[in-house]
Amino acid sequence: MRRFPPLLCALFLCTWSFSFAATKSQQVERYLGTFRYENDKPLGTVKFIFQKAVLKRKGNGKKTYQYLLFNEPFFSNEDNAGRLIGIQIVHNGKTTTIRPEAPDKQGIDPGGIPASPAAVSIQQDPVRPRGALGPSGITIPDSSTIAHTLDETKQTISGWQARMWQSVRPIWEFVMWIFSSVIILLICFGGLCRYVAKTAASESLINSYGRIIVGRWIVSAHQNAAAMLLLITWIIAIVLLIDVFMWLVYLNLPVWTLVVIWFPILWLAERLTDWIVPNIPVIGPGGDEQRHR
Repeated sequence: MRRFPPLLCALFLCTWSFSFAATKSQQVERYLGTFRYENDKPLGTVKFIFQKAVLKRKGNGKKTYQYLLFNEPFFSNEDNAGRLIGIQIVHNGKTTTIRPEAPDKQGIDPGGIPASPAAVSIQQDPVRPRGALGPSGITIPDSSTIAHTLDETKQTISGWQARMWQSVRPIWEFVMWIFSSVIILLICFGGLCRYVAKTAASESLINSYGRIIVGRWIVSAHQNAAAMLLLITWIIAIVLLIDVFMWLVYLNLPVWTLVVIWFPILWLAERLTDWIVPNIPVIGPGGDEQRHR
C-alpha cells in the first residue's frame, strides 16, 4: 500500500478541518449564495435552523441577511451549533422555507460567464422600457434601479457606521474605566487648589491694567492654584462631555435633537467652570471693585 507524504497528509487534514469548521455566518452565505446573502431583505422572523440550535432574527424588509448577522454575538467565529439544516421565515402567521442556492440560480449563463444583475433584470422584465438613447449607446437606469442602488449605498454606509461604533465603543469604555479610577484624586486635588485660589483672591487686588495693588505674592499663589484648578476642571468636564455625546449618539437620536440637547449641556459646563475657578477682584478706572467671571 502506497504511503502519502507527511506534508500532503497535513495539508489534507487542514483542508478537511476548514471545510467542516465553517462559521455560522459562512454556512448561511453558502446556503443562500453570495448574491442572495448580500441582497435579499427578508420580512418577518427569520429562523436559522442548525443541528444544535435555532437562532432567530427580526427582518424588517430593509436589511439584508448579511446586515442581520453582522456583529451578532450568536453568529461569532465559533462553530458551536453544528451544521446548518435550513432557513425559515415566519410572517403574519405563515411559515416559508427558504430553499438553498442552486447552481442554475447564481447568475451563470450556459456558456459559463456570470450574468450581471442588470442583465437578468432586463430579461425578466421586458415590458419596462430600457435601452440606448441615440447612437452613442447611453443608457438611463429606471427609477427602481436607482432606488435599489441608493438603498444598497445606505446599507453600506450603515454597515460602516456600525463597524466604527463597534471599534470605538470598547476603547471609550476603557478610557471611562481609567477615568473612574482617578476622578476621586482629581476632585480632591482640585478642591485644595480651589481653597488656595479662593482665599488668595479674597486677600488681593489688581487694577484694570493688571497691576497689583494688594498682595503681590498672594496674586502669584492665586494664579498658580487657579491654573491647576482650571486644568483639572477641563479634564473632568471634557471627559464627561464626550461621554454624554457618546450616549446621545448611541441612543440614535435625530441630528437636530442631538444639537438641542448638546449645546445647553455645553453652556452649563461653561457656567460651572466659571464658578469653580475664582478670579481676583479688579479695581476699575472709577475706583469700583469688580470681579471678572
